[in-house]
Amino acid sequence: MSKVISIDEERVLSDFEKLSKARKKEVAEFIAYLKAKEEFEATKEILRDKDFLQSIIRGDEDFKAGRFKKWSEVKENV
Repeated sequence: MSKVISIDEERVLSDFEKLSKARKKEVAEFIAYLKAKEEFEATKEILRDKDFLQSIIRGDEDFKAGRFKKWSEVKENV
């Protein structure tokens, strides 16, 4: 059974404003760490999906070989 986590963002921001400058810096550094960790985990998940990874590699090869359309051409038909 999973727990639902409720976050009171207004309270978090209010509490943040009450912190000293040094503590705010620590919070900012921790948030940056968590953001990087989340991005890294997402990258690892993509790399584990072999089909998706192969699709990315083929797309990169197509781009390098000049097999692509310019966005300005594509968006005219969207």
